[in-house]
Amino acid sequence: MQRITFVILFFWLSRAQETTEVAMGTEVDDSSEKTIYIRSKRIPAIKLITRHNYPVETHNVTTSAGYILTHFRIPSSTQCTKGGPKPVVFIQHGILLASDGFLVTGPKTGLPFMLADACFDVWLGNCRGTRYSRRHTTLKACQRKFWYFSFHEMGLQDLPDQIDYVLSTTKQKALHFVCYSQGCSTLMVLLSMRPEYNEKLKTANLLAPAVFMEHSMSWGVKLVRPLFMRLPEGELLPPRSLLNSAMKLMCKLKATKKLCASVYLLLSGHESVHTNASVIPNLVVTHPSGVSTRQPKHYIQLKKSGKFRPYDFGPVRNWKTYGQFSPPDYPLEMVNPMSPVHVFFSDWDNTVSSKDIPKLVSKLPRSVEHRIMESTWDHLDFLIGKTVDKVINQPVISIINEFENSQKN
Repeated sequence: MQRITFVILFFWLSRAQETTEVAMGTEVDDSSEKTIYIRSKRIPAIKLITRHNYPVETHNVTTSAGYILTHFRIPSSTQCTKGGPKPVVFIQHGILLASDGFLVTGPKTGLPFMLADACFDVWLGNCRGTRYSRRHTTLKACQRKFWYFSFHEMGLQDLPDQIDYVLSTTKQKALHFVCYSQGCSTLMVLLSMRPEYNEKLKTANLLAPAVFMEHSMSWGVKLVRPLFMRLPEGELLPPRSLLNSAMKLMCKLKATKKLCASVYLLLSGHESVHTNASVIPNLVVTHPSGVSTRQPKHYIQLKKSGKFRPYDFGPVRNWKTYGQFSPPDYPLEMVNPMSPVHVFFSDWDNTVSSKDIPKLVSKLPRSVEHRIMESTWDHLDFLIGKTVDKVINQPVISIINEFENSQKN
């Protein structure tokens, strides 16, 4: 198992195209010339928030499937002078990531900070298996059965309990939802399979939604695909200490430090000119977060089938699970939150191809397309692009504000 994993990891690294060579291993003042500092320790999300003087709360949600998911809440900001209850925004991360992915760029361009400054009550989810959500009521993360899931179970079992907990805690009836990549997969599963949750979403903001994947370049690599499909059920990556040690070494060695950033090949096939390279070393030592082998296999199936549907177990088990030999399509026509679904995408995204967006939009009853016009804007730029505050975050906040203002009039 570990041999196969390291083959896959090496392939991710070796596939990296030219990346910006940066200085490693030194920390400098903000006033001096920028030098990237490779942190040898993981920086927990709480510290990423409190170091910028934002309040933070930790909430644990036990789902119906027994997974204990940790959430981080930023309830306020010194930049907000409004009193009374604040509208809630729930943020869901993508595959390989945890909530840290939205925080590493800091308060100037990080979406959670910008939302808190705009007077929203911000909640950051962490999917089962990630570094913050590796507990279960009866299972341990070292047990293979703990990892018997994909985004289907996250959307159908976990997400409704997460939303209900947030609404109950804040005493509100509905919230705004922002998702990235796999986070959008989980949302589409929930809203299509349990349509009663549509009325609990004021706005749905999909950033590079991993739904239809037929034209994805990241999931179609011929070498990676057969390796993934042969992996047994369980956790994809080796123990965190082992992987982090390997990544730290690669980031420090002169011969391999250029390859350091490309552990995210599945997120972004090459480095975009928009990528904030100073953030990547921090991502490398804190990620990848926990991933089951079924997750990438599910996306590979979506690419092969050109459909958005549950996991394909094979004809016999499909019949037992779904009552038919092939998985049924998710009924996306049932996705209908309180306002049109907002779909953000880029023509230069190698992971979620713009060629697949029309199929998604055609299935949704109401939607608004937001095509990113910046040339070479790739998948990871939706999180850590240098101008992500202007290109992505401000438009999302405007959509949310517009809805809130419409309810007051």
